Amino acid sequence: MIESTWHSTGQPCAKQTKDLALAFAAERADAFNPAQCVLVHGDAHADNTLQRLDQVGHYKLIDPDGLFAEPAFDLAIPMRDWNEELLAGDAVQLGQSRCHTLAALTSLDARAIWQWGFMERVSTGLYMLQLGMKQAGQATLAVADRWSAAAISWSQ
Repeated sequence: MIESTWHSTGQPCAKQTKDLALAFAAERADAFNPAQCVLVHGDAHADNTLQRLDQVGHYKLIDPDGLFAEPAFDLAIPMRDWNEELLAGDAVQLGQSRCHTLAALTSLDARAIWQWGFMERVSTGLYMLQLGMKQAGQATLAVADRWSAAAISWSQ
């Protein structure tokens, strides 16, 4: 989807960004181990989160897209959100900080979280453009371009 949509939408992000997303996809495919996979939500964003009324500070995810994948897959969604915050500041530092926080909270591999988040950001940005959501798609891909241009140790 990334390759074909990148071409059909006029190559809206750097080739290096598209290529890095595809390299991450290949690495995650090579790392696939069914014994380590779980049923993931598949679309765990803020609008799919409801606060429980019976327990203060507890939440439930709704509207799942249920997939069998490695647990880090669901953390791609919080990595792709908050474009305004990321573009207003140091997108690389803020993204890495978010990734490390998610890794610390979940005891999952930061590299896998980063890769899933990057792929989700690129594929979602392209999909938004395809749907006519030009401003949101461009912002999502602008963050991806900043991330791909940075020398991030786990991206190589």
